Amino acid sequence: MSDLILCGPCGNEDNNRNAVKWCTVCEEGLCTNCEKVHQSIKTTKNHSVIPTEDYRQIKNISVSLKCKDHDKRLELYCKTHDVAVCLDCVPSQHRTCIDVIPLDKAAENAKHSTALADLEDTLSRSLKNLQQIISDRDSALEKLDDQRQTIKNEINDTRERIIKKIEDLEQKLLLELDRQHGHCKSEVSNLQKRLKSSERDLCCLREQTSQLKSFASDIQLFLGTRQIKGTVFKEVESVKEGIKSVENSEINLQFHPYVMALLNEVEPLGEISVKNTKNSLPFKEANVDQAQVQRQDPEMKGIESVRIQLKKRFAVKQKGFLTFELTGCAMLTNGNLLMANYHGNTILMEYSEDGNRVRDIPCSRPPFDLTIIETNYIAVSYGSRKYIEILNLENNTVERKVKFENDCYGISYQDSKLVVITGGIVIIDIEGKVLKTFYFDCGIYLETTKDRIYFTTKKGHTVNCISMAGKEIWVHKDESLVKPHGIAVDDHQNVFVVDPKSKSLTVIQPDGKFSKTLITKAIELNLASSLHFNKEKQVLILCTELGYAVLYDFY
Repeated sequence: MSDLILCGPCGNEDNNRNAVKWCTVCEEGLCTNCEKVHQSIKTTKNHSVIPTEDYRQIKNISVSLKCKDHDKRLELYCKTHDVAVCLDCVPSQHRTCIDVIPLDKAAENAKHSTALADLEDTLSRSLKNLQQIISDRDSALEKLDDQRQTIKNEINDTRERIIKKIEDLEQKLLLELDRQHGHCKSEVSNLQKRLKSSERDLCCLREQTSQLKSFASDIQLFLGTRQIKGTVFKEVESVKEGIKSVENSEINLQFHPYVMALLNEVEPLGEISVKNTKNSLPFKEANVDQAQVQRQDPEMKGIESVRIQLKKRFAVKQKGFLTFELTGCAMLTNGNLLMANYHGNTILMEYSEDGNRVRDIPCSRPPFDLTIIETNYIAVSYGSRKYIEILNLENNTVERKVKFENDCYGISYQDSKLVVITGGIVIIDIEGKVLKTFYFDCGIYLETTKDRIYFTTKKGHTVNCISMAGKEIWVHKDESLVKPHGIAVDDHQNVFVVDPKSKSLTVIQPDGKFSKTLITKAIELNLASSLHFNKEKQVLILCTELGYAVLYDFY
């Protein structure tokens, strides 16, 4: 019952009654009877009285109505010092101020005042700044976790490689041990066989001598003794010759110095280091931003003022496929993302900005690129299938199919026309009629604005800008753009290019003369492929061949 509000005057008489109104001046509740009395008394009839339901919404918000110096009710307002004061403050601190007015007069139309609007705007912008900073720190934490996991994987991989290497070396060493042991054993065994053979022969001769001695005649014994003696002499000489240089083999093991160094000298397996890079997170002031909004010419915004902030990064999942190549992406009017996986199923995948799967949109083939035509219509290209389709998202049907002689890759929609990379750059109307064809050494991605076409080249290092009539406007060549892929253009004609080879995101100014790298070597740029800029939400979308979608806010 802590939310119960009692009548103040009744409480003074030990009579507890529920209040129906609240006097913001007296700061007490009023029952129905007391409210009537309150409104009838001359000194209180002009007090501000509000329903108790409204008071409950603000009763926990601390707003002091008393002077901190004199502990009296604030009744006046000094415009000069922009401060509310009590009656005792005037003679002591505001005697010379000529613009002291009643507080209730100063508070007239407070709900529609500029001060309240500025406060609300400041709070909104401050919250947005904090949310962006929190998002940045969330991203930093995510990066740290990713780096930790990457290093753990490297350590595990290195351990496995070391174990595998040691096992291979162990097998080779054991094979060499068996070979050397077999060779040494063979030498000893061969000599031993010869000695045992001599032993048998001598035993036989000894037996023969004994038999001659016992049973033979003297002549037989005489002759036999000499013959057997000759045989014994030859056998003994053979044995003596065989044992002249007998070798005793000793098998030893000596490990490679590098192995012993690993065991005895290498103390740490590796070294974990931290590289700290100072990064000043922006916090935009509300009044400064308002002034900039009033003065800024959108056509003159240069690349030096372009800043992006990681908003969200999430993994895209597709059943049945372990490999990804997110080659196309776009944002629908409802803020959801559409993504094409060229190495996936015959679907387009729709995700919310938070990374939740919304639905799958069926296609005739695995899609390469897509572009938004209207709220419920998109155009899709299919790479080597040599055709594009216009799809109705409301009923998931094919409205039109347009065939070409060459493979169809990058696609963009502008002023009721579709611009497609297919053996060059081809402009067609919605019905599929070819309006113009330009033969350029195109890569696989392009983007259009009202009067321009932007595209990358097969040779790399280059981004081209031509008019809708095919006339060259500028060519930007940068050696740091090793293999530029996805391309997008913001509402200031700044051109964004992602390069999976150098793992960089670059912005080129509208005249094509200069560029700067916005991000490089970031984890979200690993095998980055496609880009899309949404003008309504001021969001840059990046997709990768590893199956990740990344959203950046502009500030």
